[in-house]
Amino acid sequence: MDRRVRNLIFICSAVYIAAYVGRLSYAASMVGIMEATGASKPDAGLVSTFFYFTYGCGQLVNAFLCKYYKPRPMIAGVLCVSICANILAALVQDVVIIKFIWLVNGAAQSVLWCTLIELISRKVPPEHRRKAILAMSITVAAGTTTIYATAAVCMAVGHVFLTFWIAAVILLVAVLGWLYITRVLPQMPEVQQAAKAEAGAAQKKARRRISFAAIVPFAVCGLLAIGNGFMKDTMVTWVPSLLYDEFALPSSYSVLITLVLPLLSVCGSAIALTLHKRIASYNIMQAILFFCAAVVFSGVYLSYLGHIMLTTVLFAAMNAILMSAVNNIITSMIPLERGSGAGLFAGVMDAFCYVGSTMSGFVPGLIIEKWGFGTLLPILPACALFLAVFTVIVTAAETKMKKAEKP
Repeated sequence: MDRRVRNLIFICSAVYIAAYVGRLSYAASMVGIMEATGASKPDAGLVSTFFYFTYGCGQLVNAFLCKYYKPRPMIAGVLCVSICANILAALVQDVVIIKFIWLVNGAAQSVLWCTLIELISRKVPPEHRRKAILAMSITVAAGTTTIYATAAVCMAVGHVFLTFWIAAVILLVAVLGWLYITRVLPQMPEVQQAAKAEAGAAQKKARRRISFAAIVPFAVCGLLAIGNGFMKDTMVTWVPSLLYDEFALPSSYSVLITLVLPLLSVCGSAIALTLHKRIASYNIMQAILFFCAAVVFSGVYLSYLGHIMLTTVLFAAMNAILMSAVNNIITSMIPLERGSGAGLFAGVMDAFCYVGSTMSGFVPGLIIEKWGFGTLLPILPACALFLAVFTVIVTAAETKMKKAEKP
């Protein structure tokens, strides 16, 4: 692999790791912040909901605009906004104000994913995109693990808001690294020519009549993205609270144990890539993963009923792997396989994911506050099972439609 391509993949991954640190600094500290400020679960969960709302809406806009952006100044600017958001959160120490700060943080960070995927699709040759997919899929786990470990340490020493300062420093390092490495990235005409050829073919294809069978995959993928975002982020956001409330673990330990979720989610990327070697259909892959998730989510619920902390954590970790695999398929594998328009597709799908994520903060918090975890946990396997069955049914209908359209 050319050194310039390797550097590009590295810095794009590093930037998104730092971005995840800057966006999850609140969620990772939420248990400690509730302890320190006395905020209720619905109020605390509303901060993440505000972030996910503007992030999801911003993704829809930026998905269409990202091909016009100049990546170098745009991404540097976005990271600087996130730095300011984290510093302000550390200073105000009030969830009522932080939710508005996180509203701005979400809008800024919505630029990142689609812009980075668009940049990779333009600059990285097709034969190296598999490595780019793996590198970008690891970023979520790496960023989440970093900030949750940081938050656990900060809570353990009694300074929960220190987490935001450390996140700001990590973001600053990422900005400097981005500006340094991207200043020497040359143009790669051979990749650009291939991209133009792909764009020309895509335009010709777009002129054809749009059939029902062409619309169905996009709609199904969007629905699966919403479900994936809701289930994935519900677990990431509320498992520390589950361990704290139901198993009486100190807040720092509950967050530290939860580190296993993002850390093991790296395996999800490898599972998705391996599964695709044997199964060509992305819909079938996702149906299998959602069926497995339904079984494992049931394991979380049964462990909760039996008050067994070890199996609760283990089943939650298994779900992190499964949801990471689905997320990787939706936001990385499918967009980069498309080549032209990768940023648009990735941005729209990531926006759908964050529609689900938007619901994962306030809605579960409200359910837990009113009826407890015993009401929330059975909802998750039901959602996973519904999505699995829905995907199988729609895929069968789609296949039938395609056959009927053939002369």
